[in-house]
Amino acid sequence: MQKFLLVTTTSVLLAPNLTFAEDFVFGDQEMPVVLSATRLKQAVADAPASITIIDRQMISQSSAREIPDLLRLVPGMVVGYEKGWDAFVSYHGTSADMARRMQVLIDGRSVFQPSLAFVDWIGLPLELDDIDRIEVVRGPNAAAYGSNSFLAVVNIITRNPADLPTVRAYTRQGSDGINDSLVSYAGVKNQFSWRLSANTRADSGFDKYFDKVTLKDANGNNVVRPDGNVVKVFNPYSYPDDKRQKAVYGQMLWESGNESSIRFGAGHSELVGGNRAEGGLVEFLNEPDFNTEQNYLNLSMQHNTQNHQFQLSSDYSQFKAKQNIRVAVPAGFFLPELQQMFVIDRIYTSNFLDGVQGLLSGDPNASLPNITRADIGLLTLAVACKTGLQQGAQCGALVPDPMYTQELNYTSNLDKTESRFEAELQDTWTLNPNLRIVYGAGIQDSRADSLHYFNGDVENTVWRLFAHGEWQFAPDWRLNAGIMDEHDDYAGSLQSPRVALNWRFLPTHSLRLVASRAYRTPDLRESKAYWQYYGQTEDRSLSKYDGYFPFVGQAPAANGQTCVLTTNYGDGAILSICTNGAPSERIISHEIGYYGELPKQHLQLDVRIFRDDLQLSEHNLEIDDFVIAPLIKHQQRGIEVATQWRPHPHWRFLLSYAYDDITGYNDNTDFVPKHSGNVGAWYDGLAGVQSSLNYVFYNQLYNDPDDGGLYFDRLDWRLAKKWTVRQKHDLELAGVWQIRLTEDNELRRSNGAPRDKMWLQLTYAFD
Repeated sequence: MQKFLLVTTTSVLLAPNLTFAEDFVFGDQEMPVVLSATRLKQAVADAPASITIIDRQMISQSSAREIPDLLRLVPGMVVGYEKGWDAFVSYHGTSADMARRMQVLIDGRSVFQPSLAFVDWIGLPLELDDIDRIEVVRGPNAAAYGSNSFLAVVNIITRNPADLPTVRAYTRQGSDGINDSLVSYAGVKNQFSWRLSANTRADSGFDKYFDKVTLKDANGNNVVRPDGNVVKVFNPYSYPDDKRQKAVYGQMLWESGNESSIRFGAGHSELVGGNRAEGGLVEFLNEPDFNTEQNYLNLSMQHNTQNHQFQLSSDYSQFKAKQNIRVAVPAGFFLPELQQMFVIDRIYTSNFLDGVQGLLSGDPNASLPNITRADIGLLTLAVACKTGLQQGAQCGALVPDPMYTQELNYTSNLDKTESRFEAELQDTWTLNPNLRIVYGAGIQDSRADSLHYFNGDVENTVWRLFAHGEWQFAPDWRLNAGIMDEHDDYAGSLQSPRVALNWRFLPTHSLRLVASRAYRTPDLRESKAYWQYYGQTEDRSLSKYDGYFPFVGQAPAANGQTCVLTTNYGDGAILSICTNGAPSERIISHEIGYYGELPKQHLQLDVRIFRDDLQLSEHNLEIDDFVIAPLIKHQQRGIEVATQWRPHPHWRFLLSYAYDDITGYNDNTDFVPKHSGNVGAWYDGLAGVQSSLNYVFYNQLYNDPDDGGLYFDRLDWRLAKKWTVRQKHDLELAGVWQIRLTEDNELRRSNGAPRDKMWLQLTYAFD
């Protein structure tokens, strides 16, 4: 789930009727206002960061079905689908299968799951039609939102109930089993306004299915076991990944003029997805549904005085995941010798088991890994004798045991529940027209319960103090400075500062210099993992194995530290590495930015030149590779350009490009495209006709010269027609076509497989 931290931006929650172009006037020009950079309402030219705004028009006229697709419009953002129901989004691509280094907020409420460090994008209780705009802060923003704001912040701001039609409904039908719907009701009475929405989404994933394939030898013949049965092995690229999602959520807002307001929000969602199987030490016999459930409650209050804006907010969220998987345990795995071998060296054991299974099945190409250590050699001999791989005097009294020569069928429980409570008090103090300060304090308590991942309950508490000031010390100059001080139960105290100088050298043109430092504290898996499989066999005669599947990833020491057994390949010694968890990652970022508008040409331009010095964990922890790696130094340098041109009220053109050069190559840079961007055209014309055409590409994915640089590109087209059936009754019919232009099979697996998708959407609104 994603790192921790987060803070509730109640200024977003409670700013009534804030729109994309809220008045912030310079001369006769209006400039977009943002809230996400510093917690202060600022013109985008005065913010200490590069910010991408995806406004309501872009959302409604895009070809996106889900939030991740919208984020393809952000320079430097990488979006893909590992499964049909499991999207990954990452700024600059690091650890792209998780959002572990990016903060994600909905109305100031964090939706980051801190146990395994991810965002359940598809299961979020929110539909695109309820989003007003999305603000993306590109660059570290831990000074405002804490440690998980390591590379970027995505702030999703929902629509004010008072601005919505009374009734909204749509149905969406298309290829690959697409079947979506929304029903929403909104109202206003006196000082109260509210909205309630319910939606469903479903599709058949990427048209893949779970299967096993028959193992062939070098001559193309079936490999047969000693008992005469053919050997079938797992096909890693054949799996079910369809999804069925449903949600209900709503908000209620009370406003007393411009002085006070209270906002309450609640939501519930359920997601059922076909789960992808993974190969390795455990072979999955079937792929049952993967079930997730999200619940949240949010309450925030605001009170304004002449010079102060006080905000108090509290949030509670809960995430549940249920998954029971039938697995086949490799022959011989329950041997004490093999279990000890697994503790000593997991990678070796995995390779060893592959070799044993291959030899037992008669695979002529199978072989055991080289034995260079005497202790491993003895263990190998013991396993080989008990599995019947070797016979004779060498084995002595070690008689083959049938229990070690056949696969054992287990049902394993991978369930997980986690919850998070946050509370925060914030004050925005206007000392004079040229000096504003926002400061406050908050607490975040995260808990997780899983036998599989943690051997029970784990908990982490984060306390935070923050302050940020904006000082206009000259007519054209602003200084932004802020700091976040956090105390984490596992990571201790960390300080994330930022300072920026903004020069408005023309009324609609500005330059900025930004320097910041940010930390990412370890997630619960990195801090307190005790990763193992529990399960039961179907054959009760094997009762001595019931109840425990003996994979051990980490085991806590008596002193509360985390210990990992590993090998030192130099001298063959077995080492016990004990730490207080993974170290905190660090980034030191420097940025030169430009934001400008050419009013007569109706042109906006944003440029970001950056250099980031990072210290990142070597790789994500895995069950068969559970060594806490040291921090590895990286450096990212690049440029991002985004422009928007509106030559006519009916037309909008978008263009963005990002270049990212990162030193080194490891698991953290798997999805760092060297070149990426998008080109889009939006038309909102006469007679209710709308159309949008957008092209997105990623070039040289993996950033690895030995890989040759993989490529991904896609073209999306939307065409819609709106009718006013009668007064206040609107009807819209829209068609969407998404086509992948790249044929690379690996990219198609990584970014969502079929080559094209099409759907029709019928929308009704009554006001």
